[in-house]
Amino acid sequence: MAEQNILAGDMKVLQQIMGDIKEHNDKTALLDKLNSSVSDIQKQIDSSKKAVQDEIDGRVKSSTDAICAGFDKSIGQDREKLKTVQAEREKAKLAGVRERIDAETASLRVENEDLAEQINEAFIQENISKFFNSRMFLSMFQSRKISDGLIYLAVMIALYILIPLAGYFVPRIPVEAVLIYYAAMIIVLTSVYRFMYEKKLVKHIDVITAAHDTKDKICANKGKIRKIMKSIKKDQNEEMYGLEIYDDRIRNLNDEISSIEEQKKAALDEFNSTVKLDIMKEVQGQSADRIKDMEAELEKKILEQNRIDDLVKKQRIYISSNYEAYLGKEYVNAEKLQSLFLIMKSGAADTIGQAIAAYKNRH
Repeated sequence: MAEQNILAGDMKVLQQIMGDIKEHNDKTALLDKLNSSVSDIQKQIDSSKKAVQDEIDGRVKSSTDAICAGFDKSIGQDREKLKTVQAEREKAKLAGVRERIDAETASLRVENEDLAEQINEAFIQENISKFFNSRMFLSMFQSRKISDGLIYLAVMIALYILIPLAGYFVPRIPVEAVLIYYAAMIIVLTSVYRFMYEKKLVKHIDVITAAHDTKDKICANKGKIRKIMKSIKKDQNEEMYGLEIYDDRIRNLNDEISSIEEQKKAALDEFNSTVKLDIMKEVQGQSADRIKDMEAELEKKILEQNRIDDLVKKQRIYISSNYEAYLGKEYVNAEKLQSLFLIMKSGAADTIGQAIAAYKNRH
Protein backbone atom coordinates (compact mmCIF):
# COMPACT_ATOMS: atom_id res chain seq x y z
CA MET A 1 0.00 0.00 0.00
CA ALA A 2 2.96 2.26 0.62
CA GLU A 3 3.70 2.27 -3.11
CA GLN A 4 0.19 3.31 -4.27
CA ASN A 5 -1.58 6.65 -4.15
CA ILE A 6 -3.85 6.46 -1.08
CA LEU A 7 -6.12 9.16 -2.45
CA ALA A 8 -6.98 6.84 -5.40
CA GLY A 9 -7.78 3.98 -3.08
CA ASP A 10 -11.30 2.56 -2.82
CA MET A 11 -13.43 1.59 0.17
CA LYS A 12 -11.32 -1.51 0.77
CA VAL A 13 -8.21 0.65 1.12
CA LEU A 14 -10.11 2.99 3.44
CA GLN A 15 -11.20 0.07 5.60
CA GLN A 16 -7.58 -1.07 5.86
CA ILE A 17 -6.57 2.43 6.91
CA MET A 18 -9.35 2.45 9.49
CA GLY A 19 -8.19 -0.93 10.74
CA ASP A 20 -4.59 0.26 11.02
CA ILE A 21 -5.66 3.39 12.90
CA LYS A 22 -7.89 1.38 15.24
CA GLU A 23 -5.09 -1.07 15.95
CA HIS A 24 -2.71 1.83 16.58
CA ASN A 25 -5.19 3.44 18.97
CA ASP A 26 -5.74 0.13 20.74
CA LYS A 27 -1.99 -0.43 21.11
CA THR A 28 -1.53 3.14 22.34
CA ALA A 29 -4.25 2.61 24.96
CA LEU A 30 -2.64 -0.70 25.93
CA LEU A 31 0.73 1.05 26.25
CA ASP A 32 -0.83 3.65 28.54
CA LYS A 33 -2.23 0.87 30.74
CA LEU A 34 1.14 -0.87 30.78
CA ASN A 35 2.89 2.38 31.72
CA SER A 36 0.46 2.90 34.57
CA SER A 37 0.76 -0.73 35.65
CA VAL A 38 4.57 -0.61 35.62
CA SER A 39 4.49 2.60 37.66
CA ASP A 40 2.06 1.10 40.21
CA ILE A 41 4.05 -2.11 40.60
CA GLN A 42 7.30 -0.14 40.98
CA LYS A 43 5.68 2.01 43.70
CA GLN A 44 4.45 -1.12 45.49
CA ILE A 45 7.95 -2.62 45.35
CA ASP A 46 9.55 0.59 46.61
CA SER A 47 6.95 0.88 49.37
CA SER A 48 7.47 -2.75 50.41
CA LYS A 49 11.24 -2.38 50.45
CA LYS A 50 10.96 0.83 52.45
CA ALA A 51 8.64 -0.88 54.93
CA VAL A 52 11.15 -3.72 55.29
CA GLN A 53 14.04 -1.27 55.79
CA ASP A 54 12.00 0.78 58.28
CA GLU A 55 11.22 -2.35 60.30
CA ILE A 56 14.90 -3.38 60.22
CA ASP A 57 16.00 0.10 61.30
CA GLY A 58 13.38 0.18 64.06
CA ARG A 59 14.33 -3.20 65.48
CA VAL A 60 18.05 -2.48 65.20
CA LYS A 61 17.61 0.88 66.96
CA SER A 62 15.47 -0.69 69.67
CA SER A 63 18.03 -3.41 70.27
CA THR A 64 20.93 -0.96 70.16
CA ASP A 65 19.19 1.35 72.63
CA ALA A 66 18.57 -1.60 74.95
CA ILE A 67 22.26 -2.57 74.80
CA CYS A 68 23.44 1.00 75.40
CA ALA A 69 20.97 1.73 78.21
CA GLY A 70 22.67 -0.43 80.83
CA PHE A 71 26.19 0.70 79.92
CA ASP A 72 25.15 4.37 79.71
CA LYS A 73 23.51 4.19 83.13
CA SER A 74 26.71 2.83 84.69
CA ILE A 75 28.82 5.41 82.86
CA GLY A 76 26.49 8.19 84.00
CA GLN A 77 26.69 7.07 87.62
CA ASP A 78 30.49 6.95 87.49
CA ARG A 79 30.65 10.39 85.89
CA GLU A 80 28.50 11.80 88.70
CA LYS A 81 30.86 10.19 91.21
CA LEU A 82 33.78 11.69 89.26
CA LYS A 83 32.26 15.18 89.49
CA THR A 84 31.77 14.74 93.23
CA VAL A 85 35.36 13.57 93.80
CA GLN A 86 36.72 16.38 91.61
CA ALA A 87 34.70 18.91 93.63
CA GLU A 88 36.01 17.40 96.88
CA ARG A 89 39.55 17.53 95.53
CA GLU A 90 39.18 21.19 94.57
CA LYS A 91 37.75 21.96 98.02
CA ALA A 92 40.65 20.15 99.70
CA LYS A 93 43.14 21.99 97.47
CA LEU A 94 41.62 25.39 98.34
CA ALA A 95 41.80 24.51 102.02
CA GLY A 96 45.45 23.52 101.57
CA VAL A 97 46.19 26.73 99.70
CA ARG A 98 44.61 28.79 102.49
CA GLU A 99 46.64 26.93 105.12
CA ARG A 100 49.83 27.44 103.10
CA ILE A 101 49.07 31.14 102.69
CA ASP A 102 48.39 31.47 106.42
CA ALA A 103 51.63 29.68 107.23
CA GLU A 104 53.84 31.63 104.80
CA THR A 105 52.36 35.03 105.66
CA ALA A 106 52.04 34.50 109.42
CA SER A 107 55.19 36.44 110.27
CA LEU A 108 54.15 39.40 108.12
CA ARG A 109 50.66 39.48 109.62
CA VAL A 110 52.07 39.28 113.16
CA GLU A 111 54.50 42.07 112.28
CA ASN A 112 51.64 44.23 110.97
CA GLU A 113 49.67 43.63 114.16
CA ASP A 114 52.71 44.68 116.23
CA LEU A 115 53.23 47.78 114.10
CA ALA A 116 49.57 48.76 114.39
CA GLU A 117 49.78 48.28 118.16
CA GLN A 118 52.88 50.48 118.29
CA ILE A 119 50.97 53.26 116.55
CA ASN A 120 48.04 52.92 118.96
CA GLU A 121 50.31 53.01 122.02
CA ALA A 122 52.21 56.05 120.72
CA PHE A 123 48.97 57.96 120.06
CA ILE A 124 47.63 57.02 123.51
CA GLN A 125 50.80 58.16 125.24
CA GLU A 126 50.79 61.46 123.34
CA ASN A 127 47.00 61.82 123.80
CA ILE A 128 46.50 62.19 120.05
CA SER A 129 43.20 61.32 118.34
CA LYS A 130 43.26 58.38 115.92
CA PHE A 131 41.92 60.77 113.28
CA PHE A 132 45.45 62.13 112.86
CA ASN A 133 46.47 58.64 111.75
CA SER A 134 43.61 58.32 109.25
CA ARG A 135 44.05 58.14 105.50
CA MET A 136 42.14 61.41 105.04
CA PHE A 137 44.32 63.41 107.42
CA LEU A 138 47.58 62.03 106.08
CA SER A 139 46.43 62.62 102.48
CA MET A 140 45.55 66.25 103.25
CA PHE A 141 48.58 67.14 105.39
CA GLN A 142 51.31 64.57 104.69
CA SER A 143 50.80 63.37 101.13
CA ARG A 144 53.43 60.88 100.02
CA LYS A 145 51.81 58.71 97.39
CA ILE A 146 50.00 59.44 94.17
CA SER A 147 46.82 58.12 95.74
CA ASP A 148 47.21 60.66 98.58
CA GLY A 149 47.50 63.44 96.02
CA LEU A 150 44.39 62.21 94.22
CA ILE A 151 42.39 62.23 97.49
CA TYR A 152 43.60 65.78 98.20
CA LEU A 153 42.67 66.88 94.66
CA ALA A 154 39.23 65.25 94.90
CA VAL A 155 38.47 67.07 98.19
CA MET A 156 39.53 70.43 96.72
CA ILE A 157 37.47 69.91 93.57
CA ALA A 158 34.43 68.96 95.65
CA LEU A 159 34.74 71.96 97.99
CA TYR A 160 35.71 74.64 95.48
CA ILE A 161 34.03 73.48 92.23
CA LEU A 162 31.29 70.85 92.55
CA ILE A 163 29.45 72.22 95.60
CA PRO A 164 29.49 75.86 94.34
CA LEU A 165 28.36 74.77 90.87
CA ALA A 166 25.52 72.78 92.38
CA GLY A 167 24.44 75.84 94.36
CA TYR A 168 24.80 78.08 91.32
CA PHE A 169 22.42 75.99 89.21
CA VAL A 170 19.71 75.86 91.89
CA PRO A 171 17.30 78.68 90.88
CA ARG A 172 16.43 79.88 94.41
CA ILE A 173 20.04 80.25 95.58
CA PRO A 174 21.38 83.71 94.72
CA VAL A 175 24.85 84.28 93.36
CA GLU A 176 25.70 86.19 96.52
CA ALA A 177 25.22 82.99 98.54
CA VAL A 178 27.79 81.24 96.38
CA LEU A 179 30.26 84.06 96.93
CA ILE A 180 29.61 83.93 100.67
CA TYR A 181 30.25 80.16 100.53
CA TYR A 182 33.61 80.73 98.85
CA ALA A 183 34.59 83.32 101.44
CA ALA A 184 33.48 81.06 104.29
CA MET A 185 35.35 78.07 102.88
CA ILE A 186 38.54 80.13 102.54
CA ILE A 187 38.26 81.33 106.14
CA VAL A 188 37.29 77.93 107.53
CA LEU A 189 39.90 75.95 105.62
CA THR A 190 42.59 78.49 106.44
CA SER A 191 41.64 78.28 110.10
CA VAL A 192 41.52 74.51 110.03
CA TYR A 193 44.89 74.24 108.28
CA ARG A 194 46.44 76.70 110.74
CA PHE A 195 44.96 74.84 113.71
CA MET A 196 46.11 71.48 112.41
CA TYR A 197 49.62 72.65 111.72
CA GLU A 198 50.14 74.74 114.88
CA LYS A 199 48.22 72.69 117.46
CA LYS A 200 48.64 69.15 116.20
CA LEU A 201 50.97 68.57 113.28
CA VAL A 202 53.84 70.76 114.50
CA LYS A 203 53.39 69.75 118.14
CA HIS A 204 53.25 66.01 117.43
CA ILE A 205 55.14 65.96 114.15
CA ASP A 206 57.56 63.25 115.30
CA VAL A 207 54.82 60.86 116.45
CA ILE A 208 52.61 61.48 113.41
CA THR A 209 55.53 61.10 110.99
CA ALA A 210 56.69 57.93 112.74
CA ALA A 211 53.16 56.58 112.60
CA HIS A 212 53.04 57.46 108.90
CA ASP A 213 56.32 55.60 108.35
CA THR A 214 54.96 52.64 110.27
CA LYS A 215 51.78 52.64 108.17
CA ASP A 216 53.96 52.58 105.05
CA LYS A 217 55.70 49.49 106.46
CA ILE A 218 52.30 47.89 107.08
CA CYS A 219 51.26 48.67 103.50
CA ALA A 220 54.52 47.22 102.22
CA ASN A 221 53.93 44.05 104.24
CA LYS A 222 50.41 43.79 102.83
CA GLY A 223 51.91 44.06 99.36
CA LYS A 224 54.30 41.21 100.22
CA ILE A 225 51.36 39.17 101.51
CA ARG A 226 49.47 39.73 98.25
CA LYS A 227 52.51 38.64 96.23
CA ILE A 228 52.88 35.51 98.33
CA MET A 229 49.18 34.71 97.90
CA LYS A 230 49.42 35.21 94.13
CA SER A 231 52.55 33.08 93.91
CA ILE A 232 51.00 30.26 95.93
CA LYS A 233 47.80 30.29 93.85
CA LYS A 234 49.81 30.15 90.61
CA ASP A 235 52.06 27.35 91.87
CA GLN A 236 51.30 24.18 89.89
CA ASN A 237 53.01 21.92 92.43
CA GLU A 238 50.26 20.27 94.48
CA GLU A 239 52.33 17.69 96.34
CA MET A 240 52.11 19.50 99.68
CA TYR A 241 48.29 19.46 99.76
CA GLY A 242 47.84 15.70 100.26
CA LEU A 243 45.55 15.21 97.25
CA GLU A 244 46.80 11.72 96.36
CA ILE A 245 43.70 9.99 97.74
CA TYR A 246 41.50 12.09 95.46
CA ASP A 247 43.80 11.57 92.46
CA ASP A 248 43.66 7.80 93.00
CA ARG A 249 39.85 7.85 93.14
CA ILE A 250 39.66 10.04 90.03
CA ARG A 251 42.08 7.76 88.16
CA ASN A 252 40.11 4.64 89.19
CA LEU A 253 36.81 6.19 88.11
CA ASN A 254 38.28 7.25 84.75
CA ASP A 255 39.66 3.75 84.24
CA GLU A 256 36.27 2.26 85.12
CA ILE A 257 34.47 4.59 82.70
CA SER A 258 36.97 3.68 79.93
CA SER A 259 36.47 -0.02 80.68
CA ILE A 260 32.68 0.26 80.50
CA GLU A 261 32.92 2.23 77.24
CA GLU A 262 35.13 -0.49 75.77
CA GLN A 263 32.65 -3.16 76.90
CA LYS A 264 29.85 -1.13 75.33
CA LYS A 265 31.76 -0.88 72.04
CA ALA A 266 32.47 -4.61 72.08
CA ALA A 267 28.79 -5.39 72.72
CA LEU A 268 27.73 -3.12 69.84
CA ASP A 269 30.33 -4.67 67.52
CA GLU A 270 29.08 -8.13 68.45
CA PHE A 271 25.49 -7.06 67.83
CA ASN A 272 26.34 -5.53 64.43
CA SER A 273 28.29 -8.61 63.31
CA THR A 274 25.74 -11.24 64.37
CA VAL A 275 22.36 -10.20 65.75
CA LYS A 276 21.85 -7.35 63.29
CA LEU A 277 22.39 -9.71 60.35
CA ASP A 278 19.91 -12.18 61.85
CA ILE A 279 17.31 -9.42 62.21
CA MET A 280 17.85 -8.35 58.61
CA LYS A 281 17.48 -11.92 57.34
CA GLU A 282 14.34 -12.48 59.40
CA VAL A 283 12.58 -9.30 58.32
CA GLN A 284 13.66 -9.55 54.70
CA GLY A 285 12.61 -13.22 54.62
CA GLN A 286 9.06 -12.33 55.66
CA SER A 287 8.55 -10.19 52.55
CA ALA A 288 11.06 -11.76 50.18
CA ASP A 289 8.59 -13.96 48.26
CA ARG A 290 6.04 -11.17 47.87
CA ILE A 291 8.64 -8.69 46.66
CA LYS A 292 10.18 -11.32 44.38
CA ASP A 293 6.76 -11.99 42.81
CA MET A 294 6.19 -8.28 42.27
CA GLU A 295 9.63 -7.88 40.72
CA ALA A 296 8.94 -10.83 38.39
CA GLU A 297 5.59 -9.30 37.44
CA LEU A 298 7.31 -5.95 36.92
CA GLU A 299 9.93 -7.51 34.66
CA LYS A 300 7.22 -9.19 32.59
CA LYS A 301 5.27 -5.94 32.33
CA ILE A 302 8.39 -4.04 31.29
CA LEU A 303 9.14 -6.53 28.54
CA GLU A 304 5.56 -6.21 27.27
CA GLN A 305 5.78 -2.44 27.66
CA ASN A 306 8.94 -2.29 25.56
CA ARG A 307 7.44 -4.56 22.90
CA ILE A 308 4.23 -2.52 22.62
CA ASP A 309 6.20 0.73 22.73
CA ASP A 310 8.33 -0.40 19.77
CA LEU A 311 5.20 -1.48 17.90
CA VAL A 312 3.42 1.83 18.57
CA LYS A 313 6.46 3.76 17.35
CA LYS A 314 6.60 1.71 14.14
CA GLN A 315 2.85 2.17 13.62
CA ARG A 316 3.20 5.88 14.24
CA ILE A 317 5.99 6.13 11.64
CA TYR A 318 4.02 4.03 9.14
CA ILE A 319 0.82 6.07 9.58
CA SER A 320 2.71 9.33 9.32
CA SER A 321 4.65 8.26 6.21
CA ASN A 322 1.82 6.47 4.32
CA TYR A 323 -1.47 7.98 5.49
CA GLU A 324 -0.87 11.47 6.86
CA ALA A 325 1.44 12.30 3.94
CA TYR A 326 -1.53 11.82 1.54
CA LEU A 327 -4.60 12.52 3.63
CA GLY A 328 -3.19 15.12 6.01
CA LYS A 329 -3.05 14.67 9.73
CA GLU A 330 -6.53 16.15 10.04
CA TYR A 331 -8.20 13.13 8.41
CA VAL A 332 -6.16 10.39 10.03
CA ASN A 333 -8.42 9.80 13.02
CA ALA A 334 -11.29 7.42 13.65
CA GLU A 335 -14.06 10.02 13.47
CA LYS A 336 -13.02 11.59 10.16
CA LEU A 337 -12.27 8.22 8.57
CA GLN A 338 -15.74 7.01 9.60
CA SER A 339 -17.26 10.04 7.90
CA LEU A 340 -15.28 9.32 4.71
CA PHE A 341 -16.40 5.66 4.87
CA LEU A 342 -20.08 6.67 5.07
CA ILE A 343 -19.65 9.00 2.08
CA MET A 344 -18.13 6.21 -0.01
CA LYS A 345 -20.70 3.69 1.23
CA SER A 346 -23.51 6.00 0.09
CA GLY A 347 -22.03 6.03 -3.44
CA ALA A 348 -21.19 9.72 -3.31
CA ALA A 349 -17.51 8.94 -3.93
CA ASP A 350 -15.53 6.08 -5.44
CA THR A 351 -12.08 7.02 -4.13
CA ILE A 352 -10.75 8.34 -0.87
CA GLY A 353 -9.71 11.57 -2.56
CA GLN A 354 -13.27 12.10 -3.82
CA ALA A 355 -14.66 11.33 -0.37
CA ILE A 356 -12.40 14.00 1.14
CA ALA A 357 -13.59 16.51 -1.46
CA ALA A 358 -17.21 15.63 -0.72
CA TYR A 359 -16.58 15.95 3.04
CA LYS A 360 -15.07 19.38 2.51
CA ASN A 361 -18.07 20.45 0.43
CA ARG A 362 -20.46 19.36 3.18
CA HIS A 363 -18.51 21.13 5.90
